[in-house]
Amino acid sequence: MQIINLKEAINNGVSAAGLIYVNSEPQIRPGRKDYVLGDLMCKGHIVQFRSWEDDVLEILKEHGKGIYLAKTIGQEYKSLNYINIRSLDLYVGDAVTEEDFQDRIPSGELEENWTDILGQLQERGLSDVCVQLINDVLNDPELDGRFFTEGAAVKHHDNQIGGLWNHSSKMLRILLALLDNNQELLPAIDLMTFSIVAHDIGKVFEYDALSMSEHWYANHRVRGIEFLVKYRERIFESYSEEFYRQVQAVIAGHHGEYGDRPTTVAAVIVHYIDSLESQTTELLREQEASPQSKFISPGFGYLESIYPDKLRGD
Repeated sequence: MQIINLKEAINNGVSAAGLIYVNSEPQIRPGRKDYVLGDLMCKGHIVQFRSWEDDVLEILKEHGKGIYLAKTIGQEYKSLNYINIRSLDLYVGDAVTEEDFQDRIPSGELEENWTDILGQLQERGLSDVCVQLINDVLNDPELDGRFFTEGAAVKHHDNQIGGLWNHSSKMLRILLALLDNNQELLPAIDLMTFSIVAHDIGKVFEYDALSMSEHWYANHRVRGIEFLVKYRERIFESYSEEFYRQVQAVIAGHHGEYGDRPTTVAAVIVHYIDSLESQTTELLREQEASPQSKFISPGFGYLESIYPDKLRGD
C-alpha cells in the first residue's frame, strides 16, 4: 500500500489515497459542526489535518495516533494549507510500520560528526575527565541508547531518528565558534560542553519514538535534572558542587523567555546557541515544506524563501 506524499497532498484541490501516520493525539474542536484537528508526519515532514466527517472523528477519538488508510484532499484557508481527511480506516497490515514514516539521519554520519567536534573541543582544552563523563552519561543503561536515536522534537526541528544527537552536535559546533571568538570562555569549556550535551537529555523521557511519551507533561527540563542526580557525587568529586549546580541551571533555563528564566551566564549562552541552531533548522524546514515561495513563520509572519541560484552572481 502506497504512503501518501504529504508535500503533494497538501496542495489545494489535490486528492490522494493511501497510508497516513497520525503521530500525535488529535484534538476534537467544537463548532457549528465538531471537527478533528491533528498532525500527519512522513519523513520528518509535518502537515496539519482536519476532518468534519463523523466516522473519521469517531475512529480517531477511539484509536488516536497510528497508521491509517485514508482518502484526502488538500485545502487552503486564510493562506494556510492543510489536508482534509474525507474517509479513514484502520491499517491492519504489518508490511508498513511507523519507522517507514520516520526520517533517519545515517548513524555513520552522526558518529563521524560527533567524534570530529569532540576532537576539536579537546584541541581547545576539553578535558579527558569531561569526555569520559559525557560517554558514561550518554551510554547510561537507563537511556537505553535513545539519546542516539530519539528526535529533538516531535513537530519541529530535527524531528527524525537521530535528531537529538544531531541537534546536540550542531550546538557544539556553534560553541566551538564562540570559544574561538571569545577566549574568556575557554576556562569554562568543560562546563559549556557538558551543559550542551545534558541540556536536552530529558527528551529521551519526554518523547517516545518521535511521539509524546506517556508522561510528557513532566517536561524534558524536569526529567533531565532528575536523571542527572545519579551523577551528582561523581561531578562533585571531579569538579565541584558549583559545576553541578551550573549544569542544573542550564537545563532549567535554556528555553530563555519561553521557560524558566535563566539565572546564569552559561544558561543564557546555551539558550542563544540552542535558539540559533533550532530556529535556523526550523526555518529551512518550513521553507522546504512550503508549496509557495513565501511561508508563514509564527514569530514573524510572511517570509520570502531563500533561492541560492537567484542570489549568486555570475
